[in-house]
Amino acid sequence: MKVFLDSSDINEIKEISDYGFIDGVTTDPVSIAREVTKGSTTEQVITSIIKAVNGEVHIQVVSQDYDSIMAQAFKIHSLGMNVIVNIPATFTGIKAMLKLNEKKVKCSALSVYNTVQAIMAAQNYAEYVSIKTGKIKNTAEDGMELAYNVNQTFKNCGFDAKVLVGGISNPEDITRAGIMGAGAISVTYPLLKQVEGDINTGTEIAEQMEAWNRIAESSRTFFNK
Repeated sequence: MKVFLDSSDINEIKEISDYGFIDGVTTDPVSIAREVTKGSTTEQVITSIIKAVNGEVHIQVVSQDYDSIMAQAFKIHSLGMNVIVNIPATFTGIKAMLKLNEKKVKCSALSVYNTVQAIMAAQNYAEYVSIKTGKIKNTAEDGMELAYNVNQTFKNCGFDAKVLVGGISNPEDITRAGIMGAGAISVTYPLLKQVEGDINTGTEIAEQMEAWNRIAESSRTFFNK
């Protein structure tokens, strides 16, 4: 299962990338716009992310008509072979995925809220089908159950598309994504820091350091040389 950082903040991206456990970064127009308000242009934000990431970078088109989607997709693709073009799973977007596949452009289907949308995107060779489970929960449905059903459907039908579980709001859903065998997860910086700061981890480390510090200074020979 691939792990992506869901962020357009270059400082967050550089910090988490340095730890080595992420496979890339997912962005969207909302997170990019947030960075633009800090004084950058959209081009500066996107290019700085691509330079900082040793892995996949997911960039979304910002148009709804076919010709513009295609033009924007090719521009995104030109940024590098590691760049994935994010396209909303409308009929127009799904049509674009098919044509882009013919040109070897990898796409991820976004705004997927039911299994039929997911199947259509997979039929048209989407590399990923992204399901934002947190937003589905806001509609009183179980987003993780939808992700599970889509993942099982892909396996049963032999689709190559991978389910990308996004919009994760708690560590338990990361576990559920792993158990279901999702192709990827996209996790925000605050949630990653929450997982790192598990109280049990801190307690155990404190106990270990307390025991070590009780050793007489003259006997701490291993690390003192």
